[in-house]
Parts: sequence; structure tokens; C-alpha cells
Amino acid sequence: MTEEKVDPRTYDPSMAEQGWAVLGKESAFTRMVFQNRWNRQRFKETRQQQVFEKSRQLFLTDEKIEEYEQAAVLDKATGLYNSRSFKKKLHYELKRAKRYKRPLSLLILSIDRMDEIRRQYGLLAQDEVMKAAADIVKGAIRDVDIACRSNADQLAVIFPETYSSRAIVVSDRVREKLKSSPVSADLRGLAVTASIGVVSYPTHARDGVDLLNMALDFLVVARKQGGDQIYSG
Repeated sequence: MTEEKVDPRTYDPSMAEQGWAVLGKESAFTRMVFQNRWNRQRFKETRQQQVFEKSRQLFLTDEKIEEYEQAAVLDKATGLYNSRSFKKKLHYELKRAKRYKRPLSLLILSIDRMDEIRRQYGLLAQDEVMKAAADIVKGAIRDVDIACRSNADQLAVIFPETYSSRAIVVSDRVREKLKSSPVSADLRGLAVTASIGVVSYPTHARDGVDLLNMALDFLVVARKQGGDQIYSG
């Protein structure tokens, strides 16, 4: 009489202990073989389950991917492009301006007395002030204009195909709106002003680094002249 074969995937070691007839007269060696096969199968199944669970945890929805992508390019407090994105955008737009022989303007806005605001109201006030300024900037520019948070207390706007005269008009609109609007409900009594430097390609500079440095220099001039004003050379 031949011994009945047993599928190791369904084998339970307790079967041997109970002396089930399905195993017939099995030796200690047979029990060891089946035990090893069963252990290997259980290990394989456990491993597969672990891999599946890990893959499920790592699986990202489209919404989650978009969230991570935005976090890489946007400033969390203001929703504007962050400083790294600003440099890339400026390089790209200046390259286009050179290729098509079109003007480009850039403004750098800095909140006046930011150190004093931080000392008086705390670090969290900085982000609230910058968010308020960013909202005003977004409401004043076109869809094609590119607003960024270029520094802790600075915002920048790139104006493609725009002469400095129009950038100055927008800058003045932002400056006036900022000093006449409350920052937030908690900082309603805080009066905020800004100094702004405006430059354009190719009038002030033909290179991205030079253009940015000149905008920062003009910003310093506006501050030294008392703040709450625009300087464009």
C-alpha cells in the first residue's frame, strides 16, 4: 500500500501528533521533512504579506503626490514660490526675454522694521505679516506674473514682457494697500510698510545675478531714504 502524498502548504504539524490516518505510517524523518516544508511555506507567506503591507504603505495617491510636489516648490506660509523656485523662474524668464528680445522687470519687496516686529510680537508674527503681504501682491499682479518669497522678510515678483514703468505702478499699488490694511485679527493694531526696489532687463542689467543684485541695492536705497517707498534708479 503506497503512502498518500500530503500538500505541504496545507500540512499542519499537529496532524502528526494526532496520528491522523491521512499520513499513514510516517517515520520521524518524514515528519521532519513535512515540518521543514511547512515552515518554509509559512515563512514565504509571511514574507509576501510583509512586502504587500509595505507596498501598500508606500503607495501614494495622486493628491498626495501633488501635495509633495507643491511642498517642494512653494513657501508654506505664503503659498508663493519659495526662494529656490524664485531663482529658477528668474533664470528661465530672463532666458526667454533674451531669446525673444522682450523686456522683463523684477521687484523686490522688504517689510520695514521686521526685526522690531519679531521682537515685539514674536517669530510667528513674521509669517503672518508675510502672508498678508503675499495676499496683497497676488491680488495686484497678472496671471503671467510670478510672485515668490525670496527671503524671510522679502517678496519678489517677476514681470515677463514688462517695462519698469508698469512694475512701478504695481509696486505702488501694493505699497499703499499694505500700509492701509490690517495684517490679521490678532495683529490688527500693527502698522506695516514696505520698501521696494524695481529693476528691468535690459535697462539695468543683462544678467540674472546682476539684475537681482541691483534690485537688492535699490531696495537698500529705499530703506535708507526712510522706507515705505519705491526706488528704481
